[in-house]
Amino acid sequence: MSIKSIVGALIVSNFGKLVEVVDGKRRIWYESIGYSAPTTGLIGISRDLGRIGIDVDKVVRIELSLHRFSYNGLDPNLVDYGDLDEVRDDIIEVIRWVTEIKGLFRDVWDEGLGKELEELRALLNRQGVRG
Repeated sequence: MSIKSIVGALIVSNFGKLVEVVDGKRRIWYESIGYSAPTTGLIGISRDLGRIGIDVDKVVRIELSLHRFSYNGLDPNLVDYGDLDEVRDDIIEVIRWVTEIKGLFRDVWDEGLGKELEELRALLNRQGVRG
């Protein structure tokens, strides 16, 4: 859910640029629902964001795999993971990405967000995860 929220914020904060690189049908979709970053549209959204220089494709695909895992466990017919170590590694990769998003939000980043980020990093360090 955190990635979905971040992608939604990226859509809203870059809406003007985003609608310039999509066709009319896609623009209408963004105006009516796409701004909320629905799960079923995240791959297309990540591609559109990539077209304006915001690379979220890898983390979106990881998040979708984790989403499937959260519903299906390690069912080999429904998920891409073979064991819990792979799940853990993907979770850590998403966490690391989240701790590096400051650059994507230069225009709105403030002291409060910085404080939240430092608290997250401190929590991760206590858990032995470098973020």
